[in-house]
Amino acid sequence: MGMPPTAAAASTKIWFNTLFHGGDADAMETIVKNIRASNPDYAIDLTQGGWTEYYAQLYNSVVAGEAPQLGIVDDFRYESVAKVLYDITDTPGGNLLDQIGKPADFAQWNISLVGGKPLGLPLDQNGFGIYYNKDVFKKAGLDPEHAPQTREEFEAACEAIMKSGKIAFHPALSGETRFIRRAWLALLWGANGTYIENGKASFNTDKGREALQYLVDMVGKRGWNKPGTNGINQFLAGELGMLQNGTWFYLTLEKSKIDYGCFMPPKFFEKQVSWGGYHLIVLPKQPEGKETAAKLQASAKFLKAFLPFYSTWGQLGGAVPLLNAAISDPKLHESKVWAKQLKTFSDAASKGIIQAEPRHPKITDVDLAVEPFTQQAFNGTMSVRDALDKAEVEVNKVLAAS
Repeated sequence: MGMPPTAAAASTKIWFNTLFHGGDADAMETIVKNIRASNPDYAIDLTQGGWTEYYAQLYNSVVAGEAPQLGIVDDFRYESVAKVLYDITDTPGGNLLDQIGKPADFAQWNISLVGGKPLGLPLDQNGFGIYYNKDVFKKAGLDPEHAPQTREEFEAACEAIMKSGKIAFHPALSGETRFIRRAWLALLWGANGTYIENGKASFNTDKGREALQYLVDMVGKRGWNKPGTNGINQFLAGELGMLQNGTWFYLTLEKSKIDYGCFMPPKFFEKQVSWGGYHLIVLPKQPEGKETAAKLQASAKFLKAFLPFYSTWGQLGGAVPLLNAAISDPKLHESKVWAKQLKTFSDAASKGIIQAEPRHPKITDVDLAVEPFTQQAFNGTMSVRDALDKAEVEVNKVLAAS
């Protein structure tokens, strides 16, 4: 989707290209409209929605000298595009951070650093929680105002929901391969296992197998769901008791008729962990020329105007805003999203429960190498041991390649 500039003669022109789609895109469009309304000299072209090809297009646009001035990057892809991003403290337009704010303004400034250099501004922390249908809980004889807090309570709730004739749990959103892999990673980390270390796969261990077996047994041995199902559709149809999904699910739920609650995954093994990630606002490199400094100054001016809307981003998008002023904003704490889910995620973020994938330039290739095998294990077409044996081989090939 796109928004044309407000006026051809506007003095400040900004092209802002994000990867958002759905509720996140709507939230960003609302914020940009508000900024434009209070800054009539801005001509802001907002383009969104191209998630699948976003990173390749971002990289290629810089190489071609046709990059947007502002973009959004997931932390797990940050290092893969680091070469085409400005250090915001050292650009042809000067130290832009000085014009925007300071590191202490942000809740987790260190996530912006690659090689000690800030290549963007932290925007939010997102992650997986578990959403539950209160009506399904009631039918199963469970307290709809008490979400499971331990593994034992969670498993008992699943069994009670099954006995009531409903589907108990879906651990992986729509069931796509990347969500199955992410669900396993959270269990792996919760068992104190690791994903990659010292340039090699490190997940093919007793802990890695235990974590994947537990995930596989949810849809196999325990029968809480079935392979190949779409948990989002099941939940929205009122047939599913509990669904693991991300912060971004809030707006979809609010448009539904589901009476729901939200809690963080319990401690399944040695520590409580939920898969998560971050979004950062970045400045792709521009062609050298006399207009470059002016473009960067315009970007800094826009980002300064964006800061007061971090709280709005939390209210509309459902993710934890990473600006201290936003996190402590009374309006955010009084909002419906705070009561329904955001307080849960914010508390989890402050306690370190939400864990992001390791920073590595090849992390996406690593993930893609793993996913076919965790998928097959989840579907019951390959044993857990064979799946992780094969995944280890493929990941090590990726990491060994130049």
